[in-house]
Amino acid sequence: MKNTFYRFFSTTAGGFYTILFAAAIGIATFVENDFGTSAAQKIIFKTWWFELLLVLFGISILANIFRYRMAQQKKWGNLMFHASILIILLGAGITRYFSYEGSMHIREDDTSNWFISSDTYLVFEVKQNGKTFRFDEPVNFASLGRNRFKQSYQIGSDVIGVELEDFLPNPENVLESSPDGVPVIKLVIAGNNGREEYYLKDKDYINLKGSWFNFGNPERPEAFNMYYRNDSLVLKSPVVLAHMVMATQQKDTVYPGAYVPLVVRSLYSNEGFNFVIGDFNPSAQVMMKSTDRKMKSESTAALRMRVTINDQPNTIFVFGSKGVEGTPEKVTGGNSEVSVAYGAKKYQLPFSIKLRDFILERYPGTNSASSYASEVTLIDPKNNVHREQRIFMNNILNYGGYRFFQSSFDQDELGTVLSVNHDFWGTWVSYIGYGLLTIGMIMTLFSRNSRFQEINRRLDDMHHTEKSGIASRIIILLIMFSAGSVSAADVTPIKHIISEDHAAMFGRLLVQDENGRMKPMNTLASEVLRKVARKESIADLTADQVFLGMMLYPEEWTQQPMIKIGSQEEIHKLIPVSGELASFNDFFSSNGQYLLREAVRKAYSLKPIDRSLFDKEIMKIDERVNICNMVFSGAMARLYPVENHPTDTWLTPADIVRGDGSVQVDPFARGFLPMYVSAVESAMSSQDWTQANQQVEALHNFQQQKGGDVLISQSKVDMEILLNKMNVFSRLSKTYGLLGLLFLIMFFIKVFRPQMDMKTPTKVAFYLMLACFIAHTTGLGIRWYVSGRAPWSNGYESMIYIGFTTVLAGLIFTRKSLGGLTATAILASTILMVAGLSWLDPEITPLVPVLKSYWLTIHVSMEAGSYGFLMLGAIIGLLNLILMIFLNPNNETRVIRTIREMSYVSEMTLIGGLFMVSIGTYLGGVWANESWGRYWGWDAKETWALVTTLVYAFILHMRFIPGLRGMFAFSVASLFGFASVMMTYFGVNYYLSGLHSYAAGDPVPMPPSVYYTAAVFITISLLAYWRSRPYKVKL
Repeated sequence: MKNTFYRFFSTTAGGFYTILFAAAIGIATFVENDFGTSAAQKIIFKTWWFELLLVLFGISILANIFRYRMAQQKKWGNLMFHASILIILLGAGITRYFSYEGSMHIREDDTSNWFISSDTYLVFEVKQNGKTFRFDEPVNFASLGRNRFKQSYQIGSDVIGVELEDFLPNPENVLESSPDGVPVIKLVIAGNNGREEYYLKDKDYINLKGSWFNFGNPERPEAFNMYYRNDSLVLKSPVVLAHMVMATQQKDTVYPGAYVPLVVRSLYSNEGFNFVIGDFNPSAQVMMKSTDRKMKSESTAALRMRVTINDQPNTIFVFGSKGVEGTPEKVTGGNSEVSVAYGAKKYQLPFSIKLRDFILERYPGTNSASSYASEVTLIDPKNNVHREQRIFMNNILNYGGYRFFQSSFDQDELGTVLSVNHDFWGTWVSYIGYGLLTIGMIMTLFSRNSRFQEINRRLDDMHHTEKSGIASRIIILLIMFSAGSVSAADVTPIKHIISEDHAAMFGRLLVQDENGRMKPMNTLASEVLRKVARKESIADLTADQVFLGMMLYPEEWTQQPMIKIGSQEEIHKLIPVSGELASFNDFFSSNGQYLLREAVRKAYSLKPIDRSLFDKEIMKIDERVNICNMVFSGAMARLYPVENHPTDTWLTPADIVRGDGSVQVDPFARGFLPMYVSAVESAMSSQDWTQANQQVEALHNFQQQKGGDVLISQSKVDMEILLNKMNVFSRLSKTYGLLGLLFLIMFFIKVFRPQMDMKTPTKVAFYLMLACFIAHTTGLGIRWYVSGRAPWSNGYESMIYIGFTTVLAGLIFTRKSLGGLTATAILASTILMVAGLSWLDPEITPLVPVLKSYWLTIHVSMEAGSYGFLMLGAIIGLLNLILMIFLNPNNETRVIRTIREMSYVSEMTLIGGLFMVSIGTYLGGVWANESWGRYWGWDAKETWALVTTLVYAFILHMRFIPGLRGMFAFSVASLFGFASVMMTYFGVNYYLSGLHSYAAGDPVPMPPSVYYTAAVFITISLLAYWRSRPYKVKL
């Protein structure tokens, strides 16, 4: 019995449960993507076997706590964070079985004491002999799995049976030919929700949108009379109708009182009432079928149900969707009237909430929501409570075990939607588990009895016993690279060149971007030049000089080759220029025809998965052309504030010229540009820029006087311009790359020329990396100050932050390891290089309301930061595998020693990364719980973060599992385990649907490089396995 218990709950079994757990929830995200959340819950998350798996997982953790005598050995850190996992599982169980949630909709000045559930129910109402009986049954019908429901109820003298016969996701009526069918006309009428379809069967007489339709019955004077006679449809209209055949656009008029042919796929119109004859079948049945198996949050489902009353069967279709009260269908029989509805049910609150006011604030100059709030009054007469409170994003109302969160609002901004959550004990038990997890992990890093400290001691021993050779001389060549500008052949001589000092002064002016963010003109000019030309300067002119020249002398700059078109032959056939840069004029023929018009139209008409590289490049080039056009026309730079504007919108020079009278324009703004152009023209002749400088100074003063609350401090302007000039992350990418190449040469010298003493070069390498790290930290700090928030809120920022944590991890864990520093430098260079790709936008953007949370700041910093640690472990694993390929009897001792040292460094790095991703994942849950009332919802992003946690927990426990204890297995797992991080960071965003996903439409095609990279890594792993088999390469 004891042996059986240990077999089911051994470390090996625990590892198996961990991987099975990770695989199950990972697969669930793909199920959810293809079939909807309800399907993932039905076949995985809410199944008995998944709950059993969690129980076995928890018991295995408990069993191993006793097996390894963590308490007796005083491994308090290990004991605490392993026990905390059990507490978190307990909290999840309480939430699963005892909590409920939903949403409350309130209009201004209305009061509500109920909310509707987020789960779905069958809601029954039975009326019998003047009495009403109401009850409900929780159900989870989905596109996958067996949908079963069969219940019988005794209500008074009647026996009522209810059975589900079929579940139809996204149902739609369709015409199907049948020998037993009847003539059916499909009518399409415009309704409140857009296109509405109706089926008119022979002998039907129905009212649609206030108009009567009569098909096959005796003629009625008030109706549209339709008949099927002699294999032809005919119509007799009570009013004059305009008729248009949609395929040919042929038009005529139908007059009342006469029969005319009724034409299929034709539009009939009369004074705002339109209908289309969509289809006709002379012998058909109207069948209800599913049009899409994926149940989205807004999808409707149809239930075909068999309802029997005293053995008298009735078949009904019940329609409903998640989070919405269903429309009941009625069945009468015996002494009962039975109503069945599918959807949400109502929960009664022991108190009421009144909405006094809903407030929506927007970003300056835009319609984008900056924040929104509900001013409510809590009314609880039983406890004599009458309290006013403001509910807004990340600021909740907590009362009586219920928590209310700002969720959404009505389009007319006169009503609010609050998320409601009732899960007091589940939340707090989970939070206690999270706290103990954090404390335990921190204790593990510093406890003398922990694995982390044990590895640290082993590394120190290895460094102290490292054999020193004869004093060696290592010559380090520091190569300075200078970036060249474009060749003279690519540049058209520019006649009017703005003074660099004057352009820099203009660059300090404020401008409002399309997102409402205030920034210096220098930033806008830099962004425009990088997006258009992929350069930081043109013809040795700064971005400020280029932008100002484009605004003031468009006729000259439209001839300047500055728009990047690349080298694709197909593009050069459309734009016949010799180099990779084209001028604005090159895109237009002599008669003004846009040369890319057809190519752009074709590219946008294709699905993303069908777009070729040519199509994608055409779309990018078209964007660059449009940006240039906006600069030339004065529509890019919002320079002029409008005093007391309701949305603090600033105006561009083009807005001033177009002025439609809707905005009161200050006389200074109206007259500035002509005066400024005149001053610049004068300066061009005299080279005296005093007057032009005075005009810029006047505009600066005008901005300060009229800008209001949206102005930013001069110190922020100065720091942002400094950040632009430093270009720190682009330069660091090259510096890290050079250092990585140098360190790699030194590393192989150390491995294959052990007689050379590498201690001093290793120290030099460490201090060089430290200097780069200080520059990296400085750049991040300035960016944080400039944006007013933590710099990891978009793709570009998260990548430079991951690069920062990568270097941090390298400096902490590999300071005495040349191989580790090599991996760190190469990895940091690669990350920053990726950050500079065109598909990652370096613009500093304002945050949407839900992202304004300190919980989010910590969550993202820990989550993204962990990726640097885990990526470093993967690179070290790859280096170890490469070293194994070169193993031979002559170098066995020193190579295995190096692999062991690198593996210890990797293990310490993975421990740090695992702790960070674990804490980051639960902090994401805390943020979600404080923002919208649910700390775990199996969203694809949070699920894959948990998969990553489980994968690396397994990797770090592989040394306890027989057959997986070697350095080869650890290196392979470290390398391929990073695939879970890639899936979390990229895969979820672009290939799965969810809160964190960009994949709203068709998924982005998988880049071929992914397959090539995987093939290379597999080849390296197989070669390493083959070469290392004769040697003892164990941890």
